[in-house]
Amino acid sequence: MILIVDDNDNVREMQVAVLESANYSVRDAADGIKAIALAEEVCPELVLMDITMPGMTGYQVLEILRERHGDALPIILVSALPESEERDIAISRGATDYISKPFDIPSVLSCVKQYLQVRPAV
Repeated sequence: MILIVDDNDNVREMQVAVLESANYSVRDAADGIKAIALAEEVCPELVLMDITMPGMTGYQVLEILRERHGDALPIILVSALPESEERDIAISRGATDYISKPFDIPSVLSCVKQYLQVRPAV
């Protein structure tokens, strides 16, 4: 199951639709607090999360998810912030990868597929 976290309803719904059409099981949350609770409930195989959200930022949620789920959980941060700067920050703070907005659908699907294939069995 993939957990999508984004405060923008349109972006989140588009990501859900794209991943479901590719036969992935998807759950979504509109903010960090809901994402943390949902991750505890369903134990996702991958998280696709916006960085800039009201309340808790994606970085704050990333830190909590890393504490609770460890490094084996792929967490891909997504943002419209400048990629050249933000990618390095995201990786250094514990993200598995970084995708820039606006993103193209094939790139998102490729990234998701890549990290779901390399995840070790639990």
